[in-house]
Amino acid sequence: MRKSAIVIGFGAFFVTMALLLKFYAFDRLAVIPADQNTKQVAVDKNAYIFDAGTLKFHHTTLTTTVGAVAQKDASDKFGHNSVIFSKWQYSTIPQTKTPQTASTEKFAVDRHTGKIIKWSGDEENGKAIEHKGYTVKFPFGAKKTTYPYWDANIKKTMNMKYAGTDKLDGLEVYRYEGTVPRQTLATQPTKDTPGFLFGGAKSSPGVKADYTYSNDRKIWVEPKTGAFIKVSEGQKQWLTDPKTDKSVQVLQTTSVFDKATVKANVDEYKGKASQLKALKIAPWALGILGVLLLVGGAVMAALIARRNSGDEQYDGDDYYEDDNRDDETQAGVAGLLGDDDSTQPTSRSARRLDNES
Repeated sequence: MRKSAIVIGFGAFFVTMALLLKFYAFDRLAVIPADQNTKQVAVDKNAYIFDAGTLKFHHTTLTTTVGAVAQKDASDKFGHNSVIFSKWQYSTIPQTKTPQTASTEKFAVDRHTGKIIKWSGDEENGKAIEHKGYTVKFPFGAKKTTYPYWDANIKKTMNMKYAGTDKLDGLEVYRYEGTVPRQTLATQPTKDTPGFLFGGAKSSPGVKADYTYSNDRKIWVEPKTGAFIKVSEGQKQWLTDPKTDKSVQVLQTTSVFDKATVKANVDEYKGKASQLKALKIAPWALGILGVLLLVGGAVMAALIARRNSGDEQYDGDDYYEDDNRDDETQAGVAGLLGDDDSTQPTSRSARRLDNES
């Protein structure tokens, strides 16, 4: 019985561990760190851009740097299982020290889902706004589906649809693709523009031009963590003279995370993905093993009890057989002593003596 109790004990232990891993450990590990601090660099070595600083068009290298830093104190104050991020972005070209674009954002996301949640401090470029959808990552356990992704340029979400599975430096990733059709650049609907840009003379008066934008976006996501490993932004921008309806393209770029950024992301999230995968598999493995041990221990206990019962029955039979042998022995002794001649058998020798006499 002791062996079966040990087996049952191990079974109960493994089942308990399986439940803890599934309902406690995974939720503790599948969260955005409260001290998250990331920096991503995207580059296009052949961007076409109108530089407002030099008033010239350039085929040049456009470098865009994006950072996201978790605000721990603000997150703790807000609560709601959230992380509050400060996000910043700027783009530069070698021809000028003046950033081509620059922006800042603040928003809160759910630590488990990565989805933006409502927060009173939500802002973009210092102005209140309500962010929605996803912006720094997709959910843990990302699916082959479509996610709403926040586009700061249009101040609303656009659809990012699963488009295939790829590998980046040996890491399996899901590729999501989406398109923002040409529309008003919400962050700057109009822009003061030199008149000559629309074909006028150098001395032409300035034009308050309409600013429009489109984007073909791709995001490569490590599915278990939901982390963005690589991002590609195929942006185009136009300025349009509202009086003549003449448009001039002032930006065309396909900016992609550089190799160093992709490698750093792969190195960081490959290990985390393996840990989360193990946490997904372990509860099932431990649970099945635990149930098998519980069943096996119960069967073992039943067999041992049955065997013990059989041994007790066998000992009883031996007891009764010994009693019979004792009776026979007693009878034999009695016969030798000659007791109760009428009931005890007579030996052959005795019968022979009687006949002779």
